[in-house]
Amino acid sequence: MQTSYFGFRGNEDLGNGLKAKFQLEGFFRADTGESGRFGSPGPVQDPLFSRASWVGLEGRFGEVTFGQNINPAWLAMMFTSAMGSSSMFSPSFRQQYNGGTGGYMALDTALPNSISYTTPRLGGLTATLAVMTSETQGAGSNIVGNVIYRSGPLLLALAGARTRHQPPPEAAAALDQQHVMVGGSYDFKVVRLFAQYTDFDDALANLRVKTPHLGLTAPLGVGQIQLAWARASNSGASTSTRTTTSLGYFYTLSRRTTLYGIVSTDKLTAGTANSYVVGMRHTF
Repeated sequence: MQTSYFGFRGNEDLGNGLKAKFQLEGFFRADTGESGRFGSPGPVQDPLFSRASWVGLEGRFGEVTFGQNINPAWLAMMFTSAMGSSSMFSPSFRQQYNGGTGGYMALDTALPNSISYTTPRLGGLTATLAVMTSETQGAGSNIVGNVIYRSGPLLLALAGARTRHQPPPEAAAALDQQHVMVGGSYDFKVVRLFAQYTDFDDALANLRVKTPHLGLTAPLGVGQIQLAWARASNSGASTSTRTTTSLGYFYTLSRRTTLYGIVSTDKLTAGTANSYVVGMRHTF
């Protein structure tokens, strides 16, 4: 359902409402005990702390962090997707983000060499802006941001990014990508509905992809049903479509342990693939 990871975090009270904070997170593969998300052959291997890896300050001004920050546009996508951060089964994640899933965006879930600022919460509204600098002269900076509004059962999100260079650990490359996403969710108690729309443009690769996403979660017994659908349509140099649909049931054994089963179909212009999975998720 999600890539396994571990992490450490802490803070120190500096007085006058100011805190020093840190967070270190890394992926690991539970079947082999190796770090990272990918085996060989596959994408470039992740470094040890390849998720959040930062130090920062929090105060009445908000929060500023330095290091490898979580991608704020990815967070907005996750908040408005029925299957959240599942890289394998969330249609939005699988089609769009480069988490080893072949998504069309160069950006991954974290931004190395970045500075991130998050505003204090103002009437349910927060905003985050991250600048990811390049270590290659003349490559330019990547700029990513989001605005999130939460009020009772309603969540609204706006996110966008301008990507000028390939994030490490992939090989350095010049890029010219930009995207905007709007999304939201509303909890009706018997069902929570999700909707997204992403407009993506890659000037160098001549890709122009528009991706609507719809989904829902609903309680059933002691568990939850999750249903998600997305359709990406490319109108660039060559036209193509990709439609992904996933349906899962998550059975709650305890507050920290869940059993799940998911079926998914991924239909591209070149063909269709179906996936089936059962598993257990334990958080600690």
